Amino acid sequence: MAEMGSTPALTLRQANRVRYDIYRRGGPPPYRMSAEERAARRAEYAARDRLHAATIRAKRAGERALAKAADAARLAAEVDRIRSEIRLGVKPPTGKLAAVDVAGMLLIGPLGAVGCGGALLRTLEVLVGRGRHPVPSLLAAGRWQDEAALRAALKASRPKLAAIGLQICRRKAGWRMAKERSGEPATGHSAAAA
Repeated sequence: MAEMGSTPALTLRQANRVRYDIYRRGGPPPYRMSAEERAARRAEYAARDRLHAATIRAKRAGERALAKAADAARLAAEVDRIRSEIRLGVKPPTGKLAAVDVAGMLLIGPLGAVGCGGALLRTLEVLVGRGRHPVPSLLAAGRWQDEAALRAALKASRPKLAAIGLQICRRKAGWRMAKERSGEPATGHSAAAA
């Protein structure tokens, strides 16, 4: 029995009534974060966002590395296949890196000669000359529709060029024919790079 002067114990029904009465009146008062809690929450979210961004960057870098390795393997296989078709006895004139034989439809490089099609051959004929050549002159030489078509054609001819030891270097000043870097296929600022 409850003592005199103390509050009487509530029955279960009365306790539940008090407990649920809060929700009848609109729910408990809204929780307000302190400035310290808000700053800690922001720091936690920022750290989580940085970690997520770093994870995504690492994943994309890995995917790019795999794609680059696969592209290099495909190029090496294609170059090996084309090397069996090269005419080894044909060399460019003395003092020249490359030459074009229009009658024979051949591109002649330091490692031999390989056959090319008409539009590509006309474009490569311009590129064989010394110095850099602006893109409009290359478009006119091969009668390409636009620069995208020219890039696609040069990208497709990349294994042929690599097989005879050549690559196409692309800069803002213009494009030029260059000797392929030994040990690795043409990458970086070559015309085949997108």
